[in-house]
Amino acid sequence: MGTTFTRRPANAATTAPAIADLAVFLTGAATDESAIAYGEILAAEFAAHLDCHLLNHIPTPILTAAPGSEVLAAENARLGRETGDRLQAKLRERLARLAVAFDLRRSDGTLGELRYAVMRQCGVVDIALQPQRAIVEAPDMSLFEAVLFDARMPILIVPDTGPALAHLPQTAFVAFRDTPECARAVAAALPLLKRVGSVILANIAEDGASEQRKNEPMSDMARHLARHGIAVEVKELPNWRDPAEGLIEAAGIAGAELVVAGAYGHSRLREYLLGGVTRALIRHCPVPLLMAH
Repeated sequence: MGTTFTRRPANAATTAPAIADLAVFLTGAATDESAIAYGEILAAEFAAHLDCHLLNHIPTPILTAAPGSEVLAAENARLGRETGDRLQAKLRERLARLAVAFDLRRSDGTLGELRYAVMRQCGVVDIALQPQRAIVEAPDMSLFEAVLFDARMPILIVPDTGPALAHLPQTAFVAFRDTPECARAVAAALPLLKRVGSVILANIAEDGASEQRKNEPMSDMARHLARHGIAVEVKELPNWRDPAEGLIEAAGIAGAELVVAGAYGHSRLREYLLGGVTRALIRHCPVPLLMAH
């Protein structure tokens, strides 16, 4: 059973939140395509600029003090730059077909150097995009962590395929928790939420939580969204053994084409965060997933 909060007319004197710059972090792999294509859709809708950033990882020898390590490091760097040249040329050919304004920049280096490049880029954009499969399959999650935890940048995780990637979302599903992380995710999603036809604000029941503690914060958030001119339906979901599975199923039933959620945990994503709800959402959400920490 849900409660609907009626859309209120937006104040004409205020300016709707907008997206002016989108960063798309790429590796030159086939997994880049979904993020590029979805980034183009968003950039066209918001008349935004697409900042595409090729992250070319050049590994360093493990034993830096071993004999011959300097020669090996130099050879790695040479081969890495050559690989980067090929990937950059291929990406530029793909991006030339875009119907929106874009830049292509490239960073070569170790994971630490690329992490710094990601953090620096996040400081001058409104939102970042990364392909879901590239995040899930990465041997090291540090570049994803750099966006979400170090730069505190909202990130839109884009799956490989699906009808939701062909257009702007028509229905959005907000996985609500009374936390700063969730509030930041909703704030980051406002430009998109103002353009969808339907927003579902859903909360999974928690054992031992009082009705007042569960319902009042979510009602406050629903009223906040309604004051932004967004029509909101509030839903209380039953307690699930696997909350992420419950959220994904409920979003699917609602026909959601965008999921918004807070990312919970600390910066050691692999040690802690990926063992919980956030990990499952990152890995299994079949539609674009907007997260913030």
